[in-house]
Amino acid sequence: MKKPANYLRFALLAGASAACLASASVAQDTTAQDTTANEASAEELRQQSVVVRGQFIPDEKRSTSEVSSLIDAGDFQVTGDSDAAAALARVAGISTAQDRFVYVRGLNERYSSATLNGSPLPSPEPLRRVAPLDLFPTSVLESILVQKTFSPQLPGEFGGGLVDIRTKAVPDEAFFEISASVSGDTETTFQDGLLYDGTDQDFLGISGSDRDMPTIPETGVDADFARALTDNSSLLIIQEGTVPADVGFSLSGGNLYDLNQDISMGVLVAASYSNAWRTRQGTRGFADSAGTGLSERFNYDFYSTENSVDVNGFATIGFDLYDNHEVKGTALIVRSSDKEARTVQGVDFDDNFERDDAIEWFERQLWTTQLAGEHFFPSLMDLKVEWRASYSEALRDAPYQFNILYQDSGNGLQTLSNAADTTFGFSRIDDSSRDLGIDFELPLTFGGSDCNFFCETDLRAGYAYTENDRTATSRLFAIEGLPTSSTRIDFLFNALAGSGDLGVSSIGGSAFPERYQATLEVDAGYVGLDTQITPYVRGAIGARYERAIEVVDTLVIGADPSTNFVEACIERQPDGSCEHTEDVLPAATITWNPFDDLQVRAGYSETLTRPQFRELAPTEFLNTETDVNFLGNPFLVNAEIKNYDIRGEYYFGRDQFLTLGVFYKDMTRPIEEINQRTGDTPKTTFINVPSAELYGAEIEYEQRLPLFDKFGWDFFRDRDLTMKANYTWSDSEVSAGRNPNDLGLTSAEFCARFEDECVVTNQQPLDPEPFLLPGAGLIEDGRQLQGQSEHLANFQLIYEDVDAMREVSLLVNYASERIRSGEALALNIPAIIEEPPVTVDIVWNQGFMAWGGEYEFSLKVENLFGDSYEAYQTAGGDRVDVDVYDLGTSIGFGLKRRF
Repeated sequence: MKKPANYLRFALLAGASAACLASASVAQDTTAQDTTANEASAEELRQQSVVVRGQFIPDEKRSTSEVSSLIDAGDFQVTGDSDAAAALARVAGISTAQDRFVYVRGLNERYSSATLNGSPLPSPEPLRRVAPLDLFPTSVLESILVQKTFSPQLPGEFGGGLVDIRTKAVPDEAFFEISASVSGDTETTFQDGLLYDGTDQDFLGISGSDRDMPTIPETGVDADFARALTDNSSLLIIQEGTVPADVGFSLSGGNLYDLNQDISMGVLVAASYSNAWRTRQGTRGFADSAGTGLSERFNYDFYSTENSVDVNGFATIGFDLYDNHEVKGTALIVRSSDKEARTVQGVDFDDNFERDDAIEWFERQLWTTQLAGEHFFPSLMDLKVEWRASYSEALRDAPYQFNILYQDSGNGLQTLSNAADTTFGFSRIDDSSRDLGIDFELPLTFGGSDCNFFCETDLRAGYAYTENDRTATSRLFAIEGLPTSSTRIDFLFNALAGSGDLGVSSIGGSAFPERYQATLEVDAGYVGLDTQITPYVRGAIGARYERAIEVVDTLVIGADPSTNFVEACIERQPDGSCEHTEDVLPAATITWNPFDDLQVRAGYSETLTRPQFRELAPTEFLNTETDVNFLGNPFLVNAEIKNYDIRGEYYFGRDQFLTLGVFYKDMTRPIEEINQRTGDTPKTTFINVPSAELYGAEIEYEQRLPLFDKFGWDFFRDRDLTMKANYTWSDSEVSAGRNPNDLGLTSAEFCARFEDECVVTNQQPLDPEPFLLPGAGLIEDGRQLQGQSEHLANFQLIYEDVDAMREVSLLVNYASERIRSGEALALNIPAIIEEPPVTVDIVWNQGFMAWGGEYEFSLKVENLFGDSYEAYQTAGGDRVDVDVYDLGTSIGFGLKRRF
């Protein structure tokens, strides 16, 4: 698309005014013409000539007003990362959790938002509103921008940063590409693992009808329902067998068509499939207080094998109209199905050996469609208009979850008669998102060639509407009357069904509501300006207004919906009804070019973070990743954040730079996850802690080193070495407030006088009433924020031989320990600490010509030294392992053919 002159000037050189660029051009034209040069006086030449600091280096993080980081398709090729979450782990200040979610500058995923081509995304995750980024394959991505400072055109939910995932654009010419891969790891591939048959469609990631919940009669669950629930042995029996290798393939193609002189159309389509396995064997436990130290509440052996099938499709079509207009439509579907068999075994609290078996199936899917346009109007003072409209849906379907507990009390391993020990679960989450947005930018130039101050100003304004709706349903059924038996469970079910003794009950009702419905609507508008204050100083200032309402209703299935629900919302009117919140979020940045290619920028902004849907719903949910129950808190409120940033950037070539930045965040009422326990069941819940602060520094370096220039040997001709490194240090402190005992006050007296140092909890989950407790009684004062690592580091060394079509990369990723979930201070139980693995990867890409075409072979070795994952609790010199397992070393081979 053809861009107007003012727009091009700003895009090419942020930090130099339009007038300066114009006069520099005049100077060049003048000196290029001998006649004009001879006629011009020395004084005229002096007035026309200027020194422009900086040079044209096309780097998006340089040309924007905000602090940001960018990775693109070239980076994906070098690192060999297959999805967006893995690729983002290489970015300064970012770490990942569960290989799905990103933590930006030490703030967990609740403080970051993700967009696809600028549009918000729904989430298939039951405990989170942010979409898991492992769903997005890098094969369909053009780039990922991480913006670390807020600007008014972005959503106001901005804590650590915003991740904008950008899909590939339409191609400039025809192409077709196909690739295939095979891989495995030392802990899983061709090793023994836990398997179950499932259905014939499992290899496609489709559950089929075999896992559907049987129809419940109007009279309620009965023997026929129990028989239908238990009659498929392929969904009930875990076997040990050899785990195969991982396989995958992808293809993509596109073309550009000139429909006539003024209109061209581009089309791109892509699809991929992968089938991967992962076995984990380790320890799962939980701590109990023992004086100043800890004892093991329980400590079990954990054994799991998971089969993940990913199927993805992508298509985009774009029209370039009359040079100044572009319209693009994008459709993306990403689907991931996980089939898992798991067993946890050990000695229980009564010194009996027990084994808990679980067979699970999860389908996660996200599809989105977007129509977007960019328009330039030269006749309207080069007005630029961008608009977008998108609709997206996400789902998480768990259609058949079987769990059974066996126990050995001296007579061998047998089933238990307690109904709660043999259960079948069915759950589903449907999440949808609608987004409409329009942005205007009007470039203005003042003062002509003599201008020195405020010569160029871009006026910006826009509007956005976002609606996110979710319905979540969970049904749990328990088998009743199961005798104590060592008979294989499918045989036992058949025998009971035949005798008519197989019973079943539904676990739910008012004690465990089965459904919640949630909605979040945000109306937003913003205004701002970006102005060249002097030839070397540029400033941006603006504000965003958001009017929002967030409501979560927890419901009992089959009951009167007008009376059997619990409603949670962020803001209430005196009559108890929910109302909108209104926020004005200012932002300002200033960029200074002191000399040459050095750029210094500083920013301030105010943002917020809203509670996630599941955190507001006052009922329990099992996190299958950790086997810990989550309990919502309907009295959570928005967290408010003040953000401060300063960063110096030195650019000494294309994709070569050195940056150093510091940041500080002042947080009011941040949301934290803390531990609690009911009986022997570990649980976590969510609270607004009184306040917290986060601060740190990050440094990033990238340089290309031509080896021939360095050594002058012919051997090194066309051979280059590229070094990339980044390091982030950060620290944080959570303020719990003062201790009432130190002031001689009871908890009630303290909270009546110092409400801002108290935490709102819910002591009656299904009949919620706000209950104030001193923060000092629930959380450890001065501890780190959940998810914050003190040290994050990445190192990449890339060797490239252009003639040999070879590229070899060494990649190192490190994140120090962080809090996975907070402490249960009232029970003297410490926080759970996790240590992510330190990974060392090697990637070799080798291109070659054969059979009349271009090919590329790739080899990737991940976690070269086999570092493990560890989560534990520690106090008084004692340590209790919560989750510890080996990850192994992964080796993968790939082959790509380009046409």
